[in-house]
Amino acid sequence: MDMEKSQRIFPALTGIRAIAAYLVYVNHTNPFTAERFGNFIHQLVNQFHIGVSIFFVLSGFLITLRYYDSSVLNGSWIRKYIQNRIARVYPMYFILTSFTLIILILQNREGQHPMFTYIMNITFLKGFFDDFKFTLIAQGWSLTVEECFYFSAPLLFIGFRKSKWSIFFFTGIFFTIGLLLVVTFSDVNFYGFFSSYSFLFTYTFPGRCIEFFMGASLVILFQSKFKQEKQGIFFTCTGGTLMIFLVILMTSLNMSDKTFLSTIQKIITSNFLLPAGIIVFFYGLITEQTLVKKILSSSLFLMLGKSSYTFYLIHLGVIYSFINSYLPNDFLLTFFLINLISIGLWYSLEEPLNRLIKNI
Repeated sequence: MDMEKSQRIFPALTGIRAIAAYLVYVNHTNPFTAERFGNFIHQLVNQFHIGVSIFFVLSGFLITLRYYDSSVLNGSWIRKYIQNRIARVYPMYFILTSFTLIILILQNREGQHPMFTYIMNITFLKGFFDDFKFTLIAQGWSLTVEECFYFSAPLLFIGFRKSKWSIFFFTGIFFTIGLLLVVTFSDVNFYGFFSSYSFLFTYTFPGRCIEFFMGASLVILFQSKFKQEKQGIFFTCTGGTLMIFLVILMTSLNMSDKTFLSTIQKIITSNFLLPAGIIVFFYGLITEQTLVKKILSSSLFLMLGKSSYTFYLIHLGVIYSFINSYLPNDFLLTFFLINLISIGLWYSLEEPLNRLIKNI
């Protein structure tokens, strides 16, 4: 049985990848200045990092959909699983990380210990360290979180088979591990390794594992209902409305006084409630026939979704800086050009390398 062959393919979930990447792009480049649009709109757009949460929930959903039913922890299964994960994530990341370092060296901007920084990046270790998380490809910290889920997923599947509600057990285990690491290392000057609770809940797998687990739970608890496609907009609209409401709530919390209570409220909102809204929206995209689903399933959005990983990797960094040096403050044209480059890299490098590694 092909490990990547799921019972069904959901094109709208490919299209939503493009939306998630674009949300992160708008968040990072935020053209809605407080001076021109008001502080609330500016802060609202600053919450568009929810695109990363969408990616995490989607990863939990897709990995579970593709591998849960076929997961048998023997040598050949694990080898193929790791091979497929490497093929999906590593080639473009390695190429673009190496390219970034070369450009920074040529520009004499490589900083201290460039080779050590490079090793931390290409091994995905940088996401564990506050001092390294934004080096080279800044947004690459999220791939450390992704890789942690990839490596833990096979063991999680065993637990899910014993009890579909073991999601709560695993969440507790990883949260506890994360908290113990912060308690142990917060006062140790070790490159910012689990240096604070803020770092834990924003940038690490133990702090954000619930997003992946909620995506996984959508498969484990409701997969039998995915075939019951029907007319209606309830789940799509409810999930979308919840996400919008939670972004507004996160904006308000971010603008409030930074008290301990407001920090806890923000963590609960972004790490727990937002993923719940996302899975409701995903369930709507899977089971309901809506205009949103039709748009996201279109050939245009399928192409944009497939190239969204490369878009995500280059929307900040040396390629973005090069474009922006010739098109300063031209948000839309820069966005268009990055998309063109991403699509070109998808067809010329990403997809061919993906197939090549899978077929080794």
